Amino acid sequence: MKKCEENIKFIIPKPITPIIKPPRYHSIFTESVKRRFNSIKDCHRTMGYAKVHLDPPSQFLKKNTRKVIRPSVEKVKCDKSLPRIPKQAPPSEPKPKKNIIAQNIIDISRVAPSLSKKQIQDTRDGHVIVVIPNYVGSKNYGKTPNYIIKIHKEKELARKKEEERIRQIKPPLRLVPKEEREALINGLKTNWGELHKEFLLLPVYTDTIQKIKRKNNLDKELRSLEKDIEMLERNVPLYVEN
Repeated sequence: MKKCEENIKFIIPKPITPIIKPPRYHSIFTESVKRRFNSIKDCHRTMGYAKVHLDPPSQFLKKNTRKVIRPSVEKVKCDKSLPRIPKQAPPSEPKPKKNIIAQNIIDISRVAPSLSKKQIQDTRDGHVIVVIPNYVGSKNYGKTPNYIIKIHKEKELARKKEEERIRQIKPPLRLVPKEEREALINGLKTNWGELHKEFLLLPVYTDTIQKIKRKNNLDKELRSLEKDIEMLERNVPLYVEN
């Protein structure tokens, strides 16, 4: 049972208290500003000031008539106490010549000789395999590691479990006969024709929210029906859930 929330004190409406605003601020200089603005408002109505002296046509602007005042640059005197730059550089010490051939002979003689590679000949035709002690000589060479085999087994087991779960959940399908499919298509086309007729009767000028919503809903339903009709006509062998 719903609790009654009515109260008698809310039946009689209370009078609305008027909001009294403070008086608006007015500057004491308002009238003087208005008079000043109106007095100088039309002073530039003509082209330029009325009392400006204009040059006669004979005194047009000529070349090199303006006086250009350039900034003065003080001359900086060079300090003569500094030593002068020599005309020729002082002779440098000659660099010793390097004998590259002799140096290469010394470097090669100091290098340790390379060891021969261990090789295995497995055929009489001379097929040779270079033996790498760290990998080829081990007992597990060429075998798949145990952890990779374990990962593959776990993935395969998980895939089989997922397939079994989907097989149990997925319902069986049945083939839709030709008569039922045609009846579905005809019913969808009938609904599309009724909605299309209702869509054509809509006003051209949609000026309210209700008209816009109605037009959008009809457009969405027509597109959905067209999509369903195209799907039924394209997929001739049609299967549905039983």
